[in-house]
Amino acid sequence: MTATRYELLPIAGMQEAARDLPHGAMVTVTCSPRHGLERTLEASEWLVGMGVRVVPHLAARLVRDRAHLEQLLRRLAALGIDDAFVVGGDAERPVGAYPHGRALLEAMTGLELRPARLGVPAYPEGHHRIEATALQRDLEAKAALADYAVTQLCFEATPLLAWRERQQRLGLPLPFHAGIPGVMEPRRLLAIALRLGLGPSVRALRGQSGWLARLLRPSSYCPDALLEGLGPGLGDPAAGFAGLHVFTFNRVAATRGWLEARQDLMPERPARDEANAHLVTSAGEPLA
Repeated sequence: MTATRYELLPIAGMQEAARDLPHGAMVTVTCSPRHGLERTLEASEWLVGMGVRVVPHLAARLVRDRAHLEQLLRRLAALGIDDAFVVGGDAERPVGAYPHGRALLEAMTGLELRPARLGVPAYPEGHHRIEATALQRDLEAKAALADYAVTQLCFEATPLLAWRERQQRLGLPLPFHAGIPGVMEPRRLLAIALRLGLGPSVRALRGQSGWLARLLRPSSYCPDALLEGLGPGLGDPAAGFAGLHVFTFNRVAATRGWLEARQDLMPERPARDEANAHLVTSAGEPLA
């Protein structure tokens, strides 16, 4: 089964949502300026206790200094967490010495407490606050410090595949996970896309026949076309995507049911999760 990561938000209702996860799932936990790193770590501890594999987000702009960083890493180690996702974070100003994700990655280089695996974000459709050239330059710099990357939330396979092909031509060695939406109400999904500044993906949603009518219906959006477009390259870290990163927005039950029903769109070969170096069975938007 293709490696799949479920992203959860550490807000009210997360625990109920988490109970619908597959046993042993890989789960990432986001971090926001409003709730801070402590909320992320508390949620991660609870999730570890229920038997899932946890990947907390570490927001660089919320880390005060080296002592604070080492304290955070000791807590992860005590929980048996060996994978973390390093982002800049949405805080307007850094609280300390790390203004962006790259700075935090550099600070962890050589530390005994560094998790075995570190992930970073990637932006195939661009970032509404960062120029495209700077994004690419930043990703290339992070490639030497990280172990894998996860793309932003996307709704269309074509730009994802074109971007992945470009990274391959440039020789970027990181395995990538494709960021896709989970199953949810179309109106909510469009609102999220607009808030995150996902222009190309919004146009893709609007370009689908009858999109406005569907927004007014109670039925849910399912990214079948996206999964079908990505299917041939899933499970291929060298030229395609190592797996899926599903932005569930805590709509876990419907998303899990959809994924399990659409195994026909997944490659039949077992997928090696290069970010985690072993087989797995089992999703906002930060600054770089």
